[in-house]
Order: sequence, then C-alpha cells, then structure tokens
Amino acid sequence: MASSVLRSQIPLGGICDVESAKHVARRLFESYDRDRNGILDQGEVAPMMVDAYKGMSKGFNPSKSDIDTYQRILDRNGDGKITIQDIEALAIKYLVGITGESPKRPKRQYSKFVEERLDVARRLFRKFDQDGSGFITENEVPQLLIETYKSMGIHYNPTQEDVKSWMRMTDLNDDGQVSLEEYEDLVIRSLQHAGIQLE
Repeated sequence: MASSVLRSQIPLGGICDVESAKHVARRLFESYDRDRNGILDQGEVAPMMVDAYKGMSKGFNPSKSDIDTYQRILDRNGDGKITIQDIEALAIKYLVGITGESPKRPKRQYSKFVEERLDVARRLFRKFDQDGSGFITENEVPQLLIETYKSMGIHYNPTQEDVKSWMRMTDLNDDGQVSLEEYEDLVIRSLQHAGIQLE
C-alpha cells in the first residue's frame, strides 16, 4: 500500500517526487554556495561545471563564456541570480519529470473560432520564448502581454504586479515558468469566462 501511494506521487517518467527533488536541489545548492549568500556566482558555478564533467569521467576547464552560458541555463526565472528556487526548478524538471506542463488532457475538438485564438496564442508563445526553452519565464511575460493586447488593438504596459498576477494565474504547477500547455489552458479558461462556446 505505501509503495503504491508513493508511486502515485511520482509522475510517469520521474524518478522521485517533488519534495525529494527539492531536497536534492537544496543539498546541491548548499554544497556550492560556499559564501552562504543564497546566490551561486561565477566562482561557485565553475566548480559545479567541473564536477558535472568529472561525474562523466571527463576533464573540463570552463571558459568565462562557458560559465556565462551555464549561468543563463541555471537562472530559470531570468533574474540574473542563481538561487535555490532556480536549482529546485531544474531538479523538479529532471528528477520528477515535471517540465512545467500541466497534466495532459485529452485532445478536444474546439470550434474554428477557438482554434484560431489558440493558433495566435501558440505563435505569441513561440515568439516570446526567447531562449527556446519551451517555457515562458517571468522576464518574458511583459513583452508577451504587450503583444497580446496589441493584437486586440489595446495599448497596455503591464506593471510588475500585473506580471506576477499573470504568472500566479498561468503557472499551474507553480514551478516558476509557463509551458505552452499551461498558456493554452489560460486561453481556454479566458474564453470560457467570456462566455465563448468552446466546441
């Protein structure tokens, strides 16, 4: 019974649950945050890279460019700092198998009007997924919102609170990023709220 309960908390394709992934992330973060300031800087990221390559039985001496690239990858929310939340998001993505996607729903047949709106949403999503990660992060949201409202003929400059509110509403699994499926869910919910017939 206990193993079936535990297994139900581990998504298909994952190797552990979210709490275990966060625990791994904390241990990893604490081992490299040598100055204990809550941020991994260049001097702390380089040893992380070297150790990762050692784990694959390879030697590696990262250049400044290598370190900068790795920092951008680790900085999941794009705020210029690598925090425990960034490492947790990566651990959840790779250990739990949650990639920012909400649970898969059966493919529905939507009306032509709804499909047209979803096509626009998908194009906008791809346009503003600037790093090609498959996710929209908080720093990519302002331009997405501006362009979305512009496509409706509305001039809009979102505040930081607007962006945070949008993230809370759209980031269904609370991993700090929005997948295309989560974005589509928002569009569908918005159309439903507006009284649009979906099918």
